[in-house]
Amino acid sequence: MKHVLTHLHHSKNQEVNEMYVAMSMRSFAVSLIGIFVPIYLFTLGYSLRTIFLFYIMANAFQFVGDYLAGHAIARYGAKHLIIISYPAMVINLAMLTTLQILHWPLWSLALTMAVALNLFWVPYHDDFSEAKNKMTTGKQVGNWVILSEVSGALGPLIGGFIAQKFGIQYGILVALAIILVAIIPLIGKHEIVSRKTFRHSALSVKKYYKDLIAYGGVSFEGMTLGVIWPLFLYLFFKNYVKVGIIVTLSLILVTLLSFAIGKMTDKYGNERAMKTGSMITFFTAGSRIFALGTNMAYVISTISSLSNFVLLIPFYSVFYAHADKEPRTEYVTLMEMTVDVSRVVLYGVLYLATFLLANRWIFIVAFIFAAFGALLSQLIARSQIQKNEKPIKKQEISRARV
Repeated sequence: MKHVLTHLHHSKNQEVNEMYVAMSMRSFAVSLIGIFVPIYLFTLGYSLRTIFLFYIMANAFQFVGDYLAGHAIARYGAKHLIIISYPAMVINLAMLTTLQILHWPLWSLALTMAVALNLFWVPYHDDFSEAKNKMTTGKQVGNWVILSEVSGALGPLIGGFIAQKFGIQYGILVALAIILVAIIPLIGKHEIVSRKTFRHSALSVKKYYKDLIAYGGVSFEGMTLGVIWPLFLYLFFKNYVKVGIIVTLSLILVTLLSFAIGKMTDKYGNERAMKTGSMITFFTAGSRIFALGTNMAYVISTISSLSNFVLLIPFYSVFYAHADKEPRTEYVTLMEMTVDVSRVVLYGVLYLATFLLANRWIFIVAFIFAAFGALLSQLIARSQIQKNEKPIKKQEISRARV
């Protein structure tokens, strides 16, 4: 029996390590071109209104796809879907790089983007939640966030240079090559998420409403950092490299400060760390509109990345702890579907705002949503699930940054 438990523990640790590698390579590939996608669409002549419509379609497709992904995980296992997500991402990026030549309809580009994300995020959260050690959740979530940040830190700078010097299509080609290599650690690996029946009755909005509102709030800030803020910077600076430098330098500084963040989280715990991160984000989100020069943009971007870093580690620690307590696949699926709804709402508001407001005010609306979304993220630590579970050891999150 002891041998079996030891083997199981080693198997799960190996699973987490494999996911770290795959996630890091994916993060680097995405970071090369991710923040430049809306900018690329804008430079091709698409208006802000059309770009917002594109993201409305993408997230609407994701809403349906996340539901189907939950069923597919239950039937086929999470690892199979994660592996398929990489070729799906290759197809999406190939369509993106040939958009100017083949003039793909935007709905088809939105659909392939949604499928690639559907096949990755719901299975990833399900698989990671199952593979992690329940006694060291904070440490492993910390490792995941840090590796994602580190591997993605240089991407915007490199991607910005490639886009400015040669064209963003070449950056997409580099990302394609990295994604193809990133599949290798996952091929032939066994499933650890057991196959089971997907229970619709477990998709309870009433039971999880605080978690759902909190995750929707986090998604507002996430889409602002990944889409709205880079697009705002480009409209001001008109330069890929400057946008890339601002994003990269802020991420590098945040990574260097990660140990200090860990000590603060260790001292004050998950809920207070989330509260601190959300309060800082509340103020920095609104201050983005004052980024009228490179120095100010860098300062605001750095503080935003820092507050987001403080928020995400304790948030996802609680997220995975809740997944352990509930029907895992159904809980993760419902949470991801909530992100899709939240983003459709925000992009819908921005789309309507293009008929009424000047560009600068449209961005102000987005930053206000991000600010209040950050405050809503605290609700996950106050849900009914949280009241019935043991807290994660504070020291683990600190050690994750060493």
